[in-house]
Amino acid sequence: MKKLALLVTPATAAAFIAIPASPSLAGGGAQHAAITITSNAAFLSCRCVTAGTGTAADPYVIGPWAISSPSGGPNGGWSVKVDNSGGTVTAFFNITGITSAYNDTHPADPDIWLVNVHTPTAIASGNNGSTSTAANNNGTGVRLDGSSNISLDDLQYNKMNGPGVFLNGSTFVTIDNSKLKSIGDVRPDGDGIYAVNSSHIRIGGGPGCPDHQPCNDLTYDNGFGIDLVNTHDVMINAAAVGANDTGGYLLDGGNTYHVTLQHSQASGLGPICHAVNGQKENTGYLTDLQGALMLVNGAHDNAFANDSFNIPAAAPIPSIGSGGNGFYVNACAGFVPQPFSPAEAGAGPGNTFSNVCYSLPANYPGLPPPANNCPGS
Repeated sequence: MKKLALLVTPATAAAFIAIPASPSLAGGGAQHAAITITSNAAFLSCRCVTAGTGTAADPYVIGPWAISSPSGGPNGGWSVKVDNSGGTVTAFFNITGITSAYNDTHPADPDIWLVNVHTPTAIASGNNGSTSTAANNNGTGVRLDGSSNISLDDLQYNKMNGPGVFLNGSTFVTIDNSKLKSIGDVRPDGDGIYAVNSSHIRIGGGPGCPDHQPCNDLTYDNGFGIDLVNTHDVMINAAAVGANDTGGYLLDGGNTYHVTLQHSQASGLGPICHAVNGQKENTGYLTDLQGALMLVNGAHDNAFANDSFNIPAAAPIPSIGSGGNGFYVNACAGFVPQPFSPAEAGAGPGNTFSNVCYSLPANYPGLPPPANNCPGS
């Protein structure tokens, strides 16, 4: 097996050590049934608004609540859904401190779900961590369909069976100070953040992000830490992706462009061999897209600066790759590459790399030599 040359800077190691532990679900408010809002009148009838008058200057506040059961009871569902499909939700609102205090293993069931919401809306934990917007072992954390002007802050979704955050056709979304861990084995159910046909997203870099350590923690996802599909105009700053079972950052599709990834890191990626009913199985996705940073299917004109991408020496997957590898690494066989087809197509033109640290091997044509240090990583 080819021996890998790893370039790990002290700053990179220190950044991983500095990631704070996730709070428990103990910070929820009083118990409440699942909440569904489809009109302005529902804000008054749901008995779920704890403050505000619904104006831009004084939005309704939904929460803090501990949701004791999803909307469909034993059939699963959501904790809070605001659905403006009919155009009848025009009031301003925020969602604060929603703890989903139940288990719902259906990957497609979101804890918090906004549909066609465009008024500025914040989904967050309570001030100073007084209450948590959190869940453990549910479906998707937050799902936004066709929505815009949404800020997500201090979310704590652990061991989710769907993505931590799922953005579908949504724009002008920010994500800060969040821990997103997903354990699904089929894309995108194991992704920390999955965005498709979306744009103008900022992940990290907000005024409340900590200095000198990651803003968003995307460690131990079974899939990809951040997975962008035909999604453009994205800023990713100070993200930590580590110990994923498939890969780190995936940029996929010809409409994935103007993505800037900076002061971020990916390390400890690749599958893990574990026992299921006495049989050895690989964790993560069965795919040829294993790697720290993968650009596929024409993703173009994206920029990478002051980042660090490191793969353990035991795994022969690329730290940076254009297109699919054409193989899948079998950890149970000793990290042996096994043929995988069809391979995903390569990256498009115009992707740039500046002061980027990475391990060998890498599989990206024209990639500049790895930097000796990566300030800010």
